[in-house]
Amino acid sequence: MRLTFICILLLSIAILPYPASAKKAATIDELVEMYNIKPCVECHADKYEDWKTSTMGNSVVDPRVLMGMRTFIRLAIDEEKSLKREDLTICLNCHVPQIKDAAPELVIHIGDLILTAVEDKDEIKREAAKKELSKLNLNCLGCHNLKATGFNVKPEEKVIYGPESIKDNPHESIGFQTKKSDLIDTSEFCAECHHCPPDVPWKECPTLYTTYIEDFINKGHKETCQDCHMKGAKAIHKFFGPNNPDFLKSSISLSVNARPTNYINIYENKKTSAVVIKIELKNNAGHVIPHGCIFSPKIVMNLTVKNQDSKELFSRQKEFTVGDLYFKGGKQVAMAEWDVTATEHFDLGIKTDEPDTSTFIIPLKTDTKSVDVEVNVKYLYSRDEIFTIGESAQKVVFEK
Repeated sequence: MRLTFICILLLSIAILPYPASAKKAATIDELVEMYNIKPCVECHADKYEDWKTSTMGNSVVDPRVLMGMRTFIRLAIDEEKSLKREDLTICLNCHVPQIKDAAPELVIHIGDLILTAVEDKDEIKREAAKKELSKLNLNCLGCHNLKATGFNVKPEEKVIYGPESIKDNPHESIGFQTKKSDLIDTSEFCAECHHCPPDVPWKECPTLYTTYIEDFINKGHKETCQDCHMKGAKAIHKFFGPNNPDFLKSSISLSVNARPTNYINIYENKKTSAVVIKIELKNNAGHVIPHGCIFSPKIVMNLTVKNQDSKELFSRQKEFTVGDLYFKGGKQVAMAEWDVTATEHFDLGIKTDEPDTSTFIIPLKTDTKSVDVEVNVKYLYSRDEIFTIGESAQKVVFEK
């Protein structure tokens, strides 16, 4: 019997915070109303404005998420006999934890909307589907109630959990009690969605949280996810990430050293000019870069060398990525099985405190007077969103 996407299936069970209420939402609007956050805006307008343009506020319609869930439907649900369309909750339990109160027919409808938003040839239909899906997200109650107490502790209904103890009850007027959560300002809180359930061995399901522990905390660092992505005590609800250009650029330091030298060609018995180029990429983040759970982006470094006439003499490209490939022990496994235990994990990303260094020695023709060395580093967040995170241009002149 095949083990179908074990880690995520367990996750879908483990994160259900309490038994679903008797009433199930039949439409997206009904589900939104059940978890209405309009009262939150009255007192937390600044956090709401930050949140609504963040990845959390767009946890379904983010282009990479839409593409990923479309792929899950097509390759895991449509081709895997043991899964059904309503099993899309495997994804939605993190992206829209409110989905626990959706009727199975609504989950199927959401799946159809995802396919329309990605695949339909009619742009009007695609945009209409995205607009409807944009009503679904990881909202205030998703974090401050449904996820606030962890995998094994059931959150109380009608309670707003926060990181601090508050003597009065500021949420009483909207029908909620206020309680302190010891989890919500820790990295373990983020691990509920950025890691596997406690029962799944790390080696079988390496995640963003895995690299945070192994490549950051275990090296002596102490910062939490919130320290970086929410600016610590400021608790900025933009949830800074790779789609924020300034934040993204701060995560990678690019150093380029290009210098002239001489190259002795023992085969042709002559000495020519050459250029030596050393490129270093340093990861300033708290985990391997790039990373992104199952749907990992890429970092691409491009090097180009041109002579004084702008003629290209040399070029190289290097990719950094993290992913799971579907073969085990030399035997290829059909991706449609979505069996985590049958995959091999490849970490070709840049680790914290372990700079990636590339050195190139490029012989040049005798008539070369100078070369222009250009290096750019790009972050491929999705097929349509590519961000430049580092650039360098240097001229190397050769004296005759």
